[in-house]
Amino acid sequence: MGRELKTRRKNYFIDKKFQRKFILKFCGLAAAGAVLFGMIVCLLSRSTLTTTCENSRIAIKSTADFILPLVLLSGVIVIAIIGISTIAITLFTSHKIAGPLYRMQKDVEEVASGNLKKTFALRQTDEIKALAVSLGNMTEMLRRNIAEAKEGVIELETLLGSKEEKAKLKKVKTALEKFIT
Repeated sequence: MGRELKTRRKNYFIDKKFQRKFILKFCGLAAAGAVLFGMIVCLLSRSTLTTTCENSRIAIKSTADFILPLVLLSGVIVIAIIGISTIAITLFTSHKIAGPLYRMQKDVEEVASGNLKKTFALRQTDEIKALAVSLGNMTEMLRRNIAEAKEGVIELETLLGSKEEKAKLKKVKTALEKFIT
């Protein structure tokens, strides 16, 4: 329905508030996963001992004490890598959601103002293409119904005799003409 958009949106921050919350939730989830992993490893290794060689001395330590610095360092590295990946992936994913929603919002506002000629044109790859098609079908049906109503008003004008009846009918006709068809 309507023209297909072939160009890519260059602005990836369409709805900054939505995208920021989306990214923070996923980064928080990744950080929580890394912290939980570290805690489980430390708890499971608490009752074991590890023999290490530190400064040319053999030392016996709790495995948890021995691996805690390594788990923390690897956790920070993993959180950083996953965080960067999560930001990139969620930014592009939320862009694929927020961009079409923003466009649909603007198109619906235009239809709400009375422009029933507006088409809902989204790219073929946009996630809410089916919604755009449904909204396009809805406006097409509204256009047809209004056109039929206008034809009925014109027919009634020829049948009515009194000025009072014609004045009332003219109000209906004026109301229908507000819609661009």
